[in-house]
Amino acid sequence: MNENAYLDELERALARPDADQMRRQLLAYADHHTQGAGDWPDKLAGDFEEIISCHAGDPDKALAYVVIAASQSDDAGFLGLMACGNLEDVLRDPSPHFLDRIVVEARKSARFRWLLSHPFRTAIAERSWEAIEKFRMTGPHEEPSGAMLPPR
Repeated sequence: MNENAYLDELERALARPDADQMRRQLLAYADHHTQGAGDWPDKLAGDFEEIISCHAGDPDKALAYVVIAASQSDDAGFLGLMACGNLEDVLRDPSPHFLDRIVVEARKSARFRWLLSHPFRTAIAERSWEAIEKFRMTGPHEEPSGAMLPPR
């Protein structure tokens, strides 16, 4: 599909050939988080490692994990984990094009703006902060409450 043919980041994420696998991984990761986290089960360690480390080599995949998680979970704690993890990680040194995609998604989605309210200013690039600051619901070093989570 053409780069500009996607309506939003969720559509882009779900068009990935690995989207079904990513959804299964996220459901297991969310379930593990809901059960109190702790040590990862050996059979899921590879999946969980993929979720939390893919940002280094594949920021598109890291963002896809975030938007898929936001589309299938209403657990504010889990979504905050994804925002403070994957989303914050991709905002550390994004390309201008990638940062533009983040801004476009923030304009479209209240839930995505809630997610963008999690990364701390000191954890991301200054140009990222300048791009997302106007979309945040909170100050530079505070996360929004779960009660503020917009519906899907």
